Amino acid sequence: MDALYIAYLVGFLGFFVAFSWASYAHVRLTRIERATRDLDWQQVSELGLDVQKLKKSSQKWQNNENAHVKVSQKELLEQAMLERAMQQQQHKPLKIVEY
Repeated sequence: MDALYIAYLVGFLGFFVAFSWASYAHVRLTRIERATRDLDWQQVSELGLDVQKLKKSSQKWQNNENAHVKVSQKELLEQAMLERAMQQQQHKPLKIVEY
């Protein structure tokens, strides 16, 4: 008898939780529907396109900036290597070769 009572209690609690969850979802969907009822979907679509264009423009700018930094780093490295070579050449003693 106790097992049957526990089974009914668990079944009722499961039903209550499922019903509560479904009611909560229904309330949220109703709120969303009310909030978007008077929305101009054409403007929303245009805003979405504008956002895509801005993202693409930002990405191009970032790529250009990265390329510029890469070129600048390459130039600085080449300049440092040239200066190092010049310093090493200045510190090398000249060898006098006699024939």
